[in-house]
Amino acid sequence: MSESQAEFHDRLAKIYRKEARGRRSRQRVVINRDGYVIVRGAGRRRGIPWTGLVMLAVAFFGLKGAIIAQFGPDFYSQRVARLDGGNVVEKAAAWTMQPDPVSRWVSVQIKTLK
Repeated sequence: MSESQAEFHDRLAKIYRKEARGRRSRQRVVINRDGYVIVRGAGRRRGIPWTGLVMLAVAFFGLKGAIIAQFGPDFYSQRVARLDGGNVVEKAAAWTMQPDPVSRWVSVQIKTLK
């Protein structure tokens, strides 16, 4: 009896070593309450989180539109032009914050709500 138990623990140790080395990258090893070793698939790989990316884009253009609606397009353009004369980070910020048709449309929609 003790020999079979030692053999069982050796097999478990071997499974855990293989799992730690990454040989079973797409499999998951589970030991249930009865002591059985169950090998399951790791499941589907996750795809691109489209919902989160769309929400991020909507928030970005919404924020730009709200700023343009609040301060006006002339003031906003002056601030972006001022950023464009700075260092590399400020130039990148100026490039992303420059007025575009989507943010202008959002600002017009926000102004009509007032």
